[in-house]
Amino acid sequence: MCQVCVLGYETILRGNVVMTDNIKLYMAPMEGLTVHTFRNAWNEFYGGADKLFTPFIAAEGSRKMKSREKRDILPENNKGVYVVPQIISNNAENFIRFARILKDYGYDEVNLNLGCPSGTVVAKHKGSGFLGKPLELNRFLDAIYSELTDMKVSVKTRIGLIDPDEIYELMKIYNSYPIYELIVHPRIRTDYYKHEPRMEHFRYIYENSSNPLCYNGNVYTVEDYKKIVEEYPEITGVMFGRGLIRNPELIAWIRKNKSSIDMANLRSYHDRIYKQYKESIDTEQVVVFKMKEIWCYMLDLFEDEDGNYRRLLNNSKFLSEYGAFVNRIFANGVIKE
Repeated sequence: MCQVCVLGYETILRGNVVMTDNIKLYMAPMEGLTVHTFRNAWNEFYGGADKLFTPFIAAEGSRKMKSREKRDILPENNKGVYVVPQIISNNAENFIRFARILKDYGYDEVNLNLGCPSGTVVAKHKGSGFLGKPLELNRFLDAIYSELTDMKVSVKTRIGLIDPDEIYELMKIYNSYPIYELIVHPRIRTDYYKHEPRMEHFRYIYENSSNPLCYNGNVYTVEDYKKIVEEYPEITGVMFGRGLIRNPELIAWIRKNKSSIDMANLRSYHDRIYKQYKESIDTEQVVVFKMKEIWCYMLDLFEDEDGNYRRLLNNSKFLSEYGAFVNRIFANGVIKE
């Protein structure tokens, strides 16, 4: 074991895994996926995340929190985990009102969504669409940080709407406020989730941010994590999105220096989520659709050169068909090397 100190951050190499004790590990918010049923199942079977972020809550007009949003943040549905509710809004008054509602439920930390690339969201100048209006964004941040002095407000952002060089102006804005943690996905909105993250721009953010900085984007393996923490040892956190849906053991691998899938545990984890969906959703096609969302990522764990598993999954519309797919892949599937 080799132990070195980089810029005051103690980095320990254990085998082929880099563990940086100061770096926190987070579950990213993913719309329709990382709701409380999913988070609780994941935490029971795997766990290890320092924080789990909710899918965004839309703070609009005078409306109240939707029933599904309320269920997702109720303390009784989030026992034993540190949950951070995420809010999407371009109206400071609405954001503050919803933050206060969440504080009444016991949350002292909320997250602002400035990253969602959805067309319907961006058309309303929310999510990553808000990045295209820097003057309005500056006024918005000034209002929420002036008012919410008793709460921790973090920001999850992309580096721009249509041009990565937008980040230079955005960083001037971000550095003007006491952002609890700046979580950066180094893509622009029009990248969606394609192409490689724009790491040259993340390097600029890393070298110039006056706020704590968390990295998010394309961390699928322990090697991906290792590369990030070696290159950017002073970041405060790494957030896992699609990589953690793909391999729910990823954070455990990082924390425990493991590198093999426990198939029996993966089956039990799957079955817990599946059971909860069947109990809470009336229409079986919707249940299958929800499970397909997970398998969209998790199927990549398995060898499938001829595409048979993917075809079987894609052709599943009812529970009986989906059950046949599940039984087959867990009985005969081979995990990729």
